[in-house]
Amino acid sequence: MEKKVAIIILTCNQEELLKKCLSSLKEKTEYKNYKTYVIDDSGKDYLSKRIKNNFKWVKFYSNKINLGYSKSINLGMKIALKEYSPDYLLLLNDDMEFIEKDWLKKMIKVGEYNKKIGVLGCKLIYPDRSLQWFFKNGKMHFFKTQNDIQETKETFKIKEVEDIFGACTLIKKEVVEEIGFFDENFSPLYGEDTDFCYRAGKKGFKIIYVGDTKIIHYGSASKKILEFNGGKWFLQKKHAIRLEWLNFKLSKIVKYTFIHFGSAILSKNSFERLKLLFKAYKENLKNIKEIKQKRKERFSWERQSRLK
Repeated sequence: MEKKVAIIILTCNQEELLKKCLSSLKEKTEYKNYKTYVIDDSGKDYLSKRIKNNFKWVKFYSNKINLGYSKSINLGMKIALKEYSPDYLLLLNDDMEFIEKDWLKKMIKVGEYNKKIGVLGCKLIYPDRSLQWFFKNGKMHFFKTQNDIQETKETFKIKEVEDIFGACTLIKKEVVEEIGFFDENFSPLYGEDTDFCYRAGKKGFKIIYVGDTKIIHYGSASKKILEFNGGKWFLQKKHAIRLEWLNFKLSKIVKYTFIHFGSAILSKNSFERLKLLFKAYKENLKNIKEIKQKRKERFSWERQSRLK
């Protein structure tokens, strides 16, 4: 019998891409045992009655205010777990397009191969079919723009990795039960998906890239419509520092501290960047007690998983 899958899609002010995503999901998914939930995070109930009427097999929910990725996706997961009790939670961006009918079947098959497999992702490509997120030359790659990198045997492999690119993340229910939901202190976005994978890894779950499955990801479309207090660069640095302090050993934290300051000093507007970087560190220091507590818990998980 097929495992139950709850597909949770977060959308914000881009109805056309969402329509393409839902249409291709229905048309190109031969897997049957799933339910789809869409969380509208526009804060304006943006989705029209037309799209809701055209996709009556989807459950739509709208946030009263814009909450950001981690809070909204957590809301979707909690609704799905309560209403549907799925075996897997599949988290998707709204700018995805499905092109292989067996994509979900393949991913579930890999997940069921080993009970310690907890989080899975697949190969992502651009609309022109060029590679975006993939395994090659012994490591994962992510290209921010379309490129002419060719497929090889490596790009089709199934590999254990450190983290999954958050546009398509398949999570076993047991992972959420053991480590909890996404860390909402990464709101509105950046870093929450990587942090979740690091937490799962420290708990002993395997993180897997499924290279023989591919999905089109239009790339950063969701981020373009979001506005940040302090700017994108500040938010990325702030959350990168939190991620490092929660998950990395001291030597690695020191290494990345030098990298952060080096990138600020060598930038064109170095003075402004340094001010923002100091602000990012100051914001994290405000939460140092909470960070230290979570860090201690995660490293204890890691020690325990090594003993098993």
